[in-house]
Amino acid sequence: MDCQATGNPKTGEATARCGVMVGDDLANARAGVFASTPGAVGPVTKGVYGAVNANGHGLSLQHGHIEGVGSTTTAAAQANLLHNQNTSLNATGFHSHSRSHDQFGGGLNLQTGAGHQASVGVTRVPQFDMTTIQTTGRANLYTSPSGNLNLNATGSANHHLSGPRRGKSDFGTGLNLRYDF
Repeated sequence: MDCQATGNPKTGEATARCGVMVGDDLANARAGVFASTPGAVGPVTKGVYGAVNANGHGLSLQHGHIEGVGSTTTAAAQANLLHNQNTSLNATGFHSHSRSHDQFGGGLNLQTGAGHQASVGVTRVPQFDMTTIQTTGRANLYTSPSGNLNLNATGSANHHLSGPRRGKSDFGTGLNLRYDF
């Protein structure tokens, strides 16, 4: 049995997840229940999940319900295209279905042993004729010799290819400082 709970007392954001896993790190199956809320006054999403993973490849299914709003079911897949001690490259895909719309997409994620990451993806919502391309990156600027202190630079960009925000772009940057006690 594996149970986890996280929360932010300032915002009220909280997540709880409890499930079972059979297998080991190379091949396993998981199933369980979850509940989450985006804040103190936000609605609670309750649901179930299941996943199977083998050698870096995986399939998952999740169903969540918000009382008075509706339900969303998401199926996702991941395939490991390249994995060695320095680099990991994964392809991902998903499809979500709710009462009002469908959403699907896919992408590529690259991680290096030095702590750098890059990803690119495309998301499509046919009911709104909306297609968006997303990119993110993280560069490890400093890691202390003990590994407890990390400084990372992050960046993201979204470009709307179609839909109500066609031609518009959004950008973000940040610095993250983390110390593990």
